[in-house]
Amino acid sequence: MRHIPNLKDLTTAELESILAKAAEIKANPQEFRDLLQGESLAMIFQKTSTRTRVSFEVAMTELGGHGIYIDWQTSNFVLSGIEYETEYLSRNVSCIMARLLYHSDLTKIIAGSQVPVINGCCELYHPCQALTDVLTMMEYGDISSAHLVYLGVQNNVSNSLSILCDKLGIKLTLATPEVTDNGESFDIDVQEIIRSSSFVNHTTEPRDAIQTADFVYTDTWIDMQYFNDPAHETEKRAKLEQMMPYQINAELLNGLSCKIMHDMPIHDGFEITPDMVRDPRAIIFQQAENRLHAQKGLLWWVYQQAS
Repeated sequence: MRHIPNLKDLTTAELESILAKAAEIKANPQEFRDLLQGESLAMIFQKTSTRTRVSFEVAMTELGGHGIYIDWQTSNFVLSGIEYETEYLSRNVSCIMARLLYHSDLTKIIAGSQVPVINGCCELYHPCQALTDVLTMMEYGDISSAHLVYLGVQNNVSNSLSILCDKLGIKLTLATPEVTDNGESFDIDVQEIIRSSSFVNHTTEPRDAIQTADFVYTDTWIDMQYFNDPAHETEKRAKLEQMMPYQINAELLNGLSCKIMHDMPIHDGFEITPDMVRDPRAIIFQQAENRLHAQKGLLWWVYQQAS
C-alpha cells in the first residue's frame, strides 16, 4: 500500500507512467469505464473546492467506481480523534482523498488509514495539480525541451511543481520574491531542490525569466481561505503591493508567444488580469479540465500499481 502525501517518494518512472496512463485514458475513456468497478473513494474536504471535488468524483464515476463526499465540518472529524474517524472510514472504502488546511492533519489520516491516502491539497503540497500541469504541457510537445515560468508566490503548488520538474527534467523558473521566513508553505526539501537542481531555479526578476518561457503560470497570491477574511485585510493589501510586478498582464507578456496557465480559482485584477484569462495564448480551462484526466491516471496507479 502506497500513500501520496506529496510526490517525493515516487520515482521518475512511476511519475511518467501516471502521466502516460492519464493521457491514454483521456484519449480512450470508454476502454477504462470498468477499471474501478465496485471501488469507493472517500473524499474528505476541510477546504472549499470546485475542481478537486468535481474531478475526483467524476473520475471515479467514469472509471466505474463511486466517490463519497465528506464535509469535514458536518462530520465527526470535528468531534473525535482524526485517527479514530479515519480508521473507521477506511474499513468502508478502498481509498481516501483528503483536501485539507493542514499537512499535520494529513499525517494523522495516513496514520489511521488501512487504505491508500491521496493528498488532494494542503498548505505544503498540491501533487494532483502539479501532475495536471505537466499533463497539460505534454499536449503541446516534448516537455524535456520546455521552459515553465511560475510567477507569484512560492506555495503548495510551486512546491509540488519543483519536486515534479526536478524528477522529470523539466526546466522550471520560479519568478517570485525571496523567501525570507518559514511561512506555512516552507519546505526544506523544496528549498534544497531550488538551490541545487539542474532543472529548477529562482529569480526575483519576472521580465527576464519570461523571455524564454514556453509556459507562464500563476496562482493566487493569497490562500483562498484568507482571501475574503476581513481579519487578513491588512496583510492582503501589503501582499498586493509587493506582488504587482509579478502580475500576468498584457504589458508583461507583450510580444511573447508563451502559453498562459492558472490553476484556478482566479482573482481578476490580482495575479492575472481578465483580458489575459481570455487571451488566445491562455490554456487555463484546458488545464482545469485536465484535472479530471490526471486524477484518473493517479487513481489507476494507486489501485493497479501501488497495492
